[in-house]
Amino acid sequence: MQVGQSFHVSAVAATFALAAATMCTAVPAHADDAVGSSCGANQLGEISTSGDGTVVRCLADGGGFSWMGDTGATSTIADLESQGYNVRIDRVGSGPISGCKVTSVRNPVTTTRSDHDESTTGLAETIVLNKTVNVSLDCS
Repeated sequence: MQVGQSFHVSAVAATFALAAATMCTAVPAHADDAVGSSCGANQLGEISTSGDGTVVRCLADGGGFSWMGDTGATSTIADLESQGYNVRIDRVGSGPISGCKVTSVRNPVTTTRSDHDESTTGLAETIVLNKTVNVSLDCS
């Protein structure tokens, strides 16, 4: 193969790779995830885009999981959950959580246990057992 032919093949391959990458990134993941539709536990905390362009996040909601608009409240709750917190929510009003505003985040409590490794170094290892935090919402 001549040098000119090698360059041509490489240029064609690069063009196809660029076209494939463009097609793959042109459509957002989960474009059909509408606000209020179900999502799986394995999607908890994931961000997606609905068909109308709304940014949504998979959150636990009343015993199940559903896609909710990624507002200040849902974003704050998801961020705390991604940090390992069990989020306890108290709220004023009966509006949907996607329309709520966070009024306070308080009382973060982390319960730990220390295990001593006597077989090697004798150092203690701290193990997190539970993390909880309270979030107050205004949903009126």
